[in-house]
Amino acid sequence: MKKTVLLLVTVVAVMMGCRKQVSDYERPDFEPVPTLNAILSEGQPVWAQVSLAQCLDSVHPAVCTDAEVLLYVDGQFTEKLQHGGEGYYFGETTAEALHQYACKVVIPGFDTLFAHTEMPKKPVVTRVEIMDNATVDEEGNSCPAFLITFKTEPDKSLFYNTSIDAFFITYYMQDSIVTNYTSQKGTITSSINTDDPVLLNEGSDRLLFSNEIIIDTAYTLKVNSSFGSHGYGHTGQSQGSTIVRSGWAVVRMQGVSESAYHYLKSQDAFEAPDGYSNLFLGVVTPLNFYSNVENGRGIFAAINTMTCDTVFFNPEN
Repeated sequence: MKKTVLLLVTVVAVMMGCRKQVSDYERPDFEPVPTLNAILSEGQPVWAQVSLAQCLDSVHPAVCTDAEVLLYVDGQFTEKLQHGGEGYYFGETTAEALHQYACKVVIPGFDTLFAHTEMPKKPVVTRVEIMDNATVDEEGNSCPAFLITFKTEPDKSLFYNTSIDAFFITYYMQDSIVTNYTSQKGTITSSINTDDPVLLNEGSDRLLFSNEIIIDTAYTLKVNSSFGSHGYGHTGQSQGSTIVRSGWAVVRMQGVSESAYHYLKSQDAFEAPDGYSNLFLGVVTPLNFYSNVENGRGIFAAINTMTCDTVFFNPEN
């Protein structure tokens, strides 16, 4: 391990030593690109941010304060959003599930922007369970899995994003006396060593998925957690102890629009591990984030969040 760290430090030092400023470099011209960004939430007023993307050395985008932002619901003009400062435009229309929303943005000197999305239904989680010793982490410790059962509609293309807030405490007991304990709390947004078919179909361990291969009206998603300390391994004074695990978990499942799904997938690709290795080689492949804005850039999407009740494990203990 020490040799690996030393080698890494040496490589970084050599790379830094080889760096020098390029003289007489003329930065290519960059034409400002109109950008529209909005994430609609059910029960919340519609909003949008309009700006102009600038060159790489710009710290902040140039906000657009003179745009005309028009909102359409189910193909009908509904209202003109009002500028509230810093390029943010707000409306009085409340986003509702299963309605189509479209935005038309007129910016002086640029082509008119168009974007549309649909507000998905709120997901329905019907059951959350925990499976002990479902997999192991990188250190060989046993890890549990969460089994999340939710309703879906196989005849429609639906998209989901999930996170799990969890807290565990593990007691090690001998002769009914607690001899040691460990605890851990955190948010799970990916599955380690995933063997769930739906997650495998996505090609990512992130809890972002579609119902593309789900053929039933309900599905149980298996999320292998990374809480390695919750395994049944015995160490130190806990050798031979009876292990009692308790805790709670809150599952948040979002129904996301197709545009939100593709945007998050492109973000996932940008944050992939290969990005770090390419940085050390000094080579980074350009990546265009997903955009559904015609004549510009940005994302116009919708998210509908369902939070299930708090689930307790071994509450009697």
